[in-house]
Amino acid sequence: MPINMSVSYHNSSPLEELVKSRFKQAKLPEEYRNAMLVRAQALELASHYGLDRQQVSTAALLHNISRLIPEKDYITLAEEYGTEILPEERANPHLLHQKISRILAVEEFNISDKEVLNAINCHTTLRKSATLLDKIIFLASKQNNRQLKNYNFSNQTTPLTEQNLNSAVYSCLFNLLNNDKITKFIHPWAQEALNELK
Repeated sequence: MPINMSVSYHNSSPLEELVKSRFKQAKLPEEYRNAMLVRAQALELASHYGLDRQQVSTAALLHNISRLIPEKDYITLAEEYGTEILPEERANPHLLHQKISRILAVEEFNISDKEVLNAINCHTTLRKSATLLDKIIFLASKQNNRQLKNYNFSNQTTPLTEQNLNSAVYSCLFNLLNNDKITKFIHPWAQEALNELK
């Protein structure tokens, strides 16, 4: 019987407890803490932009659930589930982790909400025609990225939620695609999203 994945904001939800348990079993407590930080940031944005909090919370909790799988297995798993693997992803399997997280969200956590799955599927690179949910999960995941901590968001003079969302997304994408220390391989989805926002 599928677990009820409804999300509460006052007490731990079944999904949160399950994510916590899975990361604890894998001895990855830092990944659980990161998921909670991303969720907090995403919910702050969601309240400003009027998004469904359950969708936001679910996508944030599961955006990096692929960390449970060794990176060396990403290509094999993606092939097993018939997931398209771009040349850039074959060259740098780390870029597949967003797609692997989507697979696990469906297969291990019984998530069927297409909007949530799409946001998980592009949280690292974004995508062309990104939805508001996609953009919020993308920004929230970058807000807590160690490599970006002193590079983009921490230098903002006003809280992120007070800025134009598309400007914030454009700024983040531009910085990611123009910083060799962060991005060794340019993912075409990120370039397409940036071009669309110009």
